[in-house]
Amino acid sequence: MIQRRKFVAGTGAATVAALAGCSGSSDTGDESGGENTAAGGAETTTNESDGEMTAEAIPVGVLLPFSGEYAWVGENVLPVVRMLAQEINEQGGINDRQITLVQGDTEGSPSASLSAAKKLITVENVAGIIGPTSITMSAVFDLFQTNEVPVVTPTAGTTSLDDRGGEYVFRTVPSDALGGRAIARALRNERYNNIASYSDMALMVGNKEVFQSFKTPIKSSFAEFGGTITETINFKTGKASYESEMQTVMNTDPAVTVLVGSKDDSIKIMRAAFQAGYEGNWYVTQDQTTEVFLSEAPEEVTNNILGLQSATYQAAEEKGRIERFKQRVQEFTGSEPRLFARNAYDAMNVLGLAMNVTAAADNKITSTNVADNIRTVTDPSGAVVTDYTQGASTIDDQSTLDYRGLIGPINFDEHGDVSSPFAIMQSKDGSWAETAVIPASEL
Repeated sequence: MIQRRKFVAGTGAATVAALAGCSGSSDTGDESGGENTAAGGAETTTNESDGEMTAEAIPVGVLLPFSGEYAWVGENVLPVVRMLAQEINEQGGINDRQITLVQGDTEGSPSASLSAAKKLITVENVAGIIGPTSITMSAVFDLFQTNEVPVVTPTAGTTSLDDRGGEYVFRTVPSDALGGRAIARALRNERYNNIASYSDMALMVGNKEVFQSFKTPIKSSFAEFGGTITETINFKTGKASYESEMQTVMNTDPAVTVLVGSKDDSIKIMRAAFQAGYEGNWYVTQDQTTEVFLSEAPEEVTNNILGLQSATYQAAEEKGRIERFKQRVQEFTGSEPRLFARNAYDAMNVLGLAMNVTAAADNKITSTNVADNIRTVTDPSGAVVTDYTQGASTIDDQSTLDYRGLIGPINFDEHGDVSSPFAIMQSKDGSWAETAVIPASEL
C-alpha cells in the first residue's frame, strides 16, 4: 500500500541531464542519442527537454561504470534509461516535475563506486538510483540502506544480494544462483544443450566477486545433478597470459570447461586453449554470450561452445512488445539494444512508476517515500501494466499496480529478487543461436 511519510524533496536542474565523471569507449555498447560526455573528469549537462516545465526537477542517479574495462555496461544501460526518462517527461513528468539523470561513474572499482554513490546521495539528493553492477554492489549496499535510497539494478546478479535486499535494493536481473543452476542443469541434460549429457567438467573462475558469485552455485548444482568436478581454478584477472592455468585444466581431461570471467580475460584463455590444443567444449556466462566475444576469440575454439542468456519473456514477445522495444531503441540510439537493455527498461519503469505513485498520494518525492512505493507498483494483485505511460494513466484509479516488463512479471520476493527462465545458447559460425529454454520452475 502507499505509505504517507513526508520529507523534503531533492534538488536538480529542470532538464533531462547527465553529469558524467568520464566516458569509456567500448565495442559492445552504443551511446548515441545526442548526449555529449566530457572525458577526463569534466562534467557536462545536456538539455533534452522542450523547456516548458519550470518546477524543480527530480534527480535520478545512474551508478554504473562509464570508464575502464567495464564501461560497456554503462554504455549499454544508459541510453535505455535516458529513453525512459524522456518518455516520463513527455508525459508531463512527475507531478509537472521533469526527471534529470545524474551519472555516477563507478569505474568498475569499489572505492570509486563508493565515492560516486556518496555524491549522488549527499550532493545531488537523488530520488533513486539505477545500478550498480555486481563488481561494486558490496561496497555501496550499506550506504543505500543507511540513507534509505531506492536502488533498482538491472545488472547485479551477485549472490551477495540473495538474502540482503528487498527494502531499498531491488534488481531486475536474476541472481547468479539461478544462472549457476541453469548452467549445471544444461550441462547434465543433452536435451538442453544438444551435444551431450556431460558427466564431468572443469571450472575456471576469475578471482573478483563478480565472477566468484557463480562458483558455488555451479559447483553445488552440478554435483547435485550427478556430475563430477575435475578441477576448479580461481584465476587472477588481468594477466597477460593463461597458459599455465590452461595446462592445469588439460591435465584433468574434462569433457567441458565452464569459464566465468571478463570478456578480455576469457579471450586470452581461449587463445591459450587454442595454442595448447584443448579439445574439450566450453560453457561461458552472459558477458561472453555476445557477438563481439565470438569475433575476437579464436573461431577454432569458440565454434559450438555453449553460452547463457536470460530467456525471452514469451508474453511480451507474443504481443510484439519486445520487437517494438528493439525498434524504439534503434530509433533513439541508432543501434540495436544490447546486453542488460531489457533489464534496464524494466528497472527504470519500476522507479518511474514508484515516483509517480508517490506524487499521486500527495507525498513529496524523496528517496524514502519512493522506496516505500517500489512494491506498490510491483504487486501481483494490482492492475496489470506493461510500461510507464500505461501505468501513469492507471494510477489514479488503482491503489497498486502489477508491472509486467520485458524480462517477465516484476514480482520481487522478500529480498528484492526476480525469477527468470534462461536461454541455453550455442555458437554457430560466429553467431549465437538458442538451443533450449530452462524454465525458472526447473531451477
